[in-house]
Amino acid sequence: MNRFERDIRAIEEKMAEHAQAFQAIYKKADDEDRRPTDDENEKVREHHKAIEVLKVEKKEAQAGLKTLQEVDEIGRKLGPAVSTMDMRVVSEPQDRAYERIKSLGEMFTDSAGYKNAIDEYRNGGGRFREGFSTGAVTLEMKGTLLEGAGGGGGAIAATVPQVVPGVVDKLFQQLTVADLIMSGQASTNSIRYVVEGTATSGAAGVAEGGTKPESSLGLTTTDEPIKKIATILPVSEEMLEDAPAIQSYINGRLSLFVRIEEERQLLRGTSGGNEVQGLLTSRNVPVYAGGTAAGNKAEQLFKGMNGMRGSAFLEPEWVIMNPTDWQDIRLLKDNSGQLYGGGPFFGPYGGPQGPATASSQVQGATDALWSKPVLVTGALGAGTALVGTRAAAQVWRRGGLSVEASNSHSNFFQLNLVAIRAEERLGLAVYRPNGFVEVRLA
Repeated sequence: MNRFERDIRAIEEKMAEHAQAFQAIYKKADDEDRRPTDDENEKVREHHKAIEVLKVEKKEAQAGLKTLQEVDEIGRKLGPAVSTMDMRVVSEPQDRAYERIKSLGEMFTDSAGYKNAIDEYRNGGGRFREGFSTGAVTLEMKGTLLEGAGGGGGAIAATVPQVVPGVVDKLFQQLTVADLIMSGQASTNSIRYVVEGTATSGAAGVAEGGTKPESSLGLTTTDEPIKKIATILPVSEEMLEDAPAIQSYINGRLSLFVRIEEERQLLRGTSGGNEVQGLLTSRNVPVYAGGTAAGNKAEQLFKGMNGMRGSAFLEPEWVIMNPTDWQDIRLLKDNSGQLYGGGPFFGPYGGPQGPATASSQVQGATDALWSKPVLVTGALGAGTALVGTRAAAQVWRRGGLSVEASNSHSNFFQLNLVAIRAEERLGLAVYRPNGFVEVRLA
């Protein structure tokens, strides 16, 4: 019997003990032909609360058991060299290697604030008290989603990805702008960093003992304030009580709205107000706007990429463009009417190019142009594309994405509605503006 099986058995025994305890209270009241006292009802509620907590623990243990069984099956297929008895390829101890990965919605419904609010709702006759709050639940950014396992190496390292312990924010989500650049955690309300300007090379041949010529990177220091992105969405009290429903609502709606706005601001947020100053807003990003055949947006993009290679001595790593522009490029045809990227059933030019080199690979990218991953987003207006490199900028987050529910908003208490608020704090540091090129396609 492994650890998860032992935990499940122990949890089930505890649940049975609590069930027997509150049943004994009701039986005693029935035997004495009376209603349970307030103290007895309070004890019953405590037993019910303990059972609900144990249900969550049992679910997590069952998930861990399932994962362990799946890895065992992989190990049997790969041979005796790979098994759960040898976890050297995972950088965490065996008991933590398969810790439950939770979504933001699951974190919210598993929080003590949410559970206490629901207990109060049920014990209060199906009503929340006026001005209640669940308290904020915050989802921290953990960096890389799935990484190759380190340590011992072996066949499993290439087959089973390492699961980062704790909560993972970007579990199988669509690629976003924030995925294309560096990320970090801030501890203050402002980030001070150095910006690299125009580089001047003084490198030259020097005689023995001669004076060495000086080069310059045009360094300047700047401060980037941390800004807040937030939204509120209403739900009914009944929906808030339904844990699976509210999980889906938070994961599929609330957090999505915040991420959509985050992407817009990272690209073209205005400076000086309440928005994050975007990459294309007064960041001194070079612009390429000429020298292409009419209507050939692919040619324009290639020339913009090549300009980065020549002036900044950087290799472009990705492209961002509007769906309309990507459609025009993807549907380009030769004189015979054949799609350059291959048709729906493929043609003489084959299928679309995928990320072909390790330097240009971005997890989650499905489209590519000249082996560069393409992020297609409506956050960037038609007629403009952005070419960039990962190390040229960084998203700084203070905390993570937090969620809180309350009925203190407007007249929600009267309407039996609850406001769910989601918010995050972040800033954008652009270390090297010439690590990007704005390409005018129109």
